[in-house]
This record gives sequence, C-alpha cells and structure tokens, in this order.
Amino acid sequence: MNPRWRPTRRDILRAAGVSCGGAILAPLASRIASAESDTPRRFVFVIEGNGFEPVTMLSTAARAAIDAHASAPIGDARWWYDRVGHASTLIAEGGLETAPALGALADGGPSLLSHAAVVFGLSSKIVGGGHSAGHGALSSARTVAGVAGGATIDARLASLDSVRKAAPFDAVRLGVGSSLARSLDFGTCAYGKGQSAPLLLHPTTAYELLFGSVASAESALAFERRGDLLDFGAADAQAALARLPAAGAERAKVEAYLASFGELSKRHARMLELAPTLAAARPPGPSEDPRYASSQALERFAAQVRLATASLVAGLTNVCVVGCGTGGDFNVDYEGIVDVDRHTLHHGSGSNAAYRDAIHEVTRRQVAEVATMARTLLATPDVNGGTMLDHTAIVYVGDNGEQHHSQAREFPMLLLGGSALGLRTGGRTVVFPGEGAGDAHRQLSNLWNTLGHLTCEPFDDFGQEGPLRVAEGALSELLA
Repeated sequence: MNPRWRPTRRDILRAAGVSCGGAILAPLASRIASAESDTPRRFVFVIEGNGFEPVTMLSTAARAAIDAHASAPIGDARWWYDRVGHASTLIAEGGLETAPALGALADGGPSLLSHAAVVFGLSSKIVGGGHSAGHGALSSARTVAGVAGGATIDARLASLDSVRKAAPFDAVRLGVGSSLARSLDFGTCAYGKGQSAPLLLHPTTAYELLFGSVASAESALAFERRGDLLDFGAADAQAALARLPAAGAERAKVEAYLASFGELSKRHARMLELAPTLAAARPPGPSEDPRYASSQALERFAAQVRLATASLVAGLTNVCVVGCGTGGDFNVDYEGIVDVDRHTLHHGSGSNAAYRDAIHEVTRRQVAEVATMARTLLATPDVNGGTMLDHTAIVYVGDNGEQHHSQAREFPMLLLGGSALGLRTGGRTVVFPGEGAGDAHRQLSNLWNTLGHLTCEPFDDFGQEGPLRVAEGALSELLA
C-alpha cells in the first residue's frame, strides 16, 4: 500500500459495502457522495398537454409482448390499459424505431436508439385525469381549482445542491400556449403546495432572460448596469431594516425583499462569469429565427426546446421544463397539420381518421424536436467525461395520461440519456403490470422516485397518493 495514501470518507463507506443504493448508512453515504462528487446531473421534462396516446410509442416487439398476455389483442386500439394481463414486468428489447412516433430516434443524425427507453403501465389516479392534471403529472398530487397540491419533480430536483451546483437558475421553465396573448402558465409546475412556478410562454422573452446579456455589446452593457440597480435595491432594504423593530410583519417582509435581492445579485454575478460560455452557446435570436414569433404552436415549441438545450450547454441551469398546451390550456391548434384545435381534434378523432392521424403527427414532431435536443447533448463533451447526454435524463410525458378524457390509468413516456447517472435505457420497452396486478403495479410517482435515486439523494416519499400509493421507491428496471 502507498504509505502516503489516506482513505477518503467515500473510500471508507465503499469498503464497508455502502453506495448510493446501499441499505447500510445509505442516507449518510448519499450525502457524502453528492457533496464530494462533481458529476453533473441534469434533468429535462417535455410535457404535451392533454396527454399523448400510447400507440404512438408502441414498437412491434412491445405489441407482441403485451398481446401474449392481454385479454384481447391490441389491434387498432390507441390505448389498452384495460386489456393488459401480465402479472410481472415485461421487457421488449429493441425495435423502438418501429413505433409510429419514434422514427426520429433512428433518422436525422446519430442513432439515439440505444440511449432511449419507452415505459408503459404507470398510473397516477390521484391527479384525476380529465383534460389536464394541472401540476399533478409532475407532482403526483391533486391540483384543485388551479392550486397545486405539492411540489413538482422539477422543483424538487432543482432544490438539491447536487443538481443545481453553481447554475444561475434553479430551473428554466418554458412553454407554448394556445394564445400569443398569454405570457405565463401557472398551471404546470410548482415549488410547493399552492406555490406555482411559471412557464414562460414567449420564446422572445425567454431568449432575453437567458441570453440577452450576450446578445450584443449594448445589451451586455445594459446587463452590467443592472447589477448596480440590484446593489442599490439591496442597500435600501438594508437601511430600512435598521429602522424597523427586531420583530414583526414589516420586518419579515423587508427581510424577504433583501433575500430576493441577494439571490438576484448572485445570479447576475454568475452570469457575468459565464459570459464567454453564454456567448458560445447562444442560439440564433428572434431577429434571426422566425420561429420565436410564429403563429404556429409547434414552431414556437421548437424554439423553446432549442433555448432549453442552449441553457443546459451554457450552464445556466441543470433542470429544464418545456410544456406545450399544458396546465389546462388544451385548446392549442396545430396550424400546418390540421385546421382545428386539439380539443376538437380529440372529440372528432373517434370517427375521423384524419383527426386521429393529426394527433399522432403532433407527437411525432415533438419527439423529433426532443431528438434534436438529445443529439446536441450527445455531440457535446461533458466536463467530467463522456457526453452531456450521458449526464442528462430526458423525460417526455403527457400532462393527463393516455387519452383526451383520461382516467390517469396510463402515463406512457419516452426516456432518453442519463446513462452516467445510472438510468438504464438500452432501446427497451418496459411494460409494468396494470392496476389489476395489485402490489406488482407501479405508479408515476415511482418514476420520480427513480430520478431521485439518480441524484444519490433519494426521496422515495415523493408524491401524495396517500392510501392510493402502491409502493414507494425507484423502478429497479430503469436503474443500471
């Protein structure tokens, strides 16, 4: 043994058989590992409003595996949660490109098939389903009258030091609404119960917030001067505190203002430090890319995905959300595909094959944009080795489940990346048993538990199903 070598705390714990997934002293080991590790951990959530249909993700191999146990073959069904009969998890290997909406994983650049997985069978009935679950899809809690029932998974992850690290923004939340008149969506993400976290719905506004500081020499100078305004505001708040009693509502209010100024000042300083990186990662701006102000929802969606990708590459954040018609705004129209809004599409799709095909085409195009994000991250080396995609887990999921008037009994999803974090994809389709399987069934909250395990700071109690919770903890089939 090298006489100069001294074991670290992590070496000692590892020698004792303790890791992020270990049972002995696991919480302590996780905190130490996270504190000592520089491993980047990034998470992206892309959410389609009013859900997307499972058949768009169904490969030939997965269809055969499900049919072998189903009460009736899937046939031309668009969802089939009431037919499944398997009592244990099914794994269908390969062939994701045969699914109607997943061709972009194989086409358009380096193959993403080995970096992807499709998941079926997870329910989340606590959220209520319907047209939209509001914040519920990402929180596994019920939104009532627009009020979030708990924190969403993006906020939970962004609150971890092991995830945020030195990023200026805890999370970047972007979206697309049915009307250009709406600038913010408060119905998709939440910091906690009753505390909505807004999605920016205007790509131009998002661009100015994220990359305006390096967009031009004039904007860079204006950004630097903004720091002086923050300093003045903080000084005024500090002076006001000196004149107030030691306790009381007014003092608490001014202390909150001062804390906000402090957070904004830290962000401002960090963005100044990142200026060269921001300039290198800056995407074309609104004057160069007409999609920012397009009347077409999917073009604005593409612009928002591009901004989210650039935010990750630039180090502005390690958590992104991109929604399209989420939070109850399910009347988005898809100009260029069909001439009616999504709500009308769904109601007419039972008897109109063109409407059904349009719904599926929306999913296909969104997956293509997610694939573009993944390929950008795949082509970008990570500071800790490998690629940025290896250190980024991307989740594409609907906000209400498997159909227009959902019962929240099936939340199909596409996963990409995350191999360096311990996420297992490998081109597989993982089909969990349905509700009829009792204790073998798993829920959407278990996926959020799984992401917690990827941070080495697991939070297996995430979600508020109460007595509806089948089992806490990660989905072992998705962990390497």
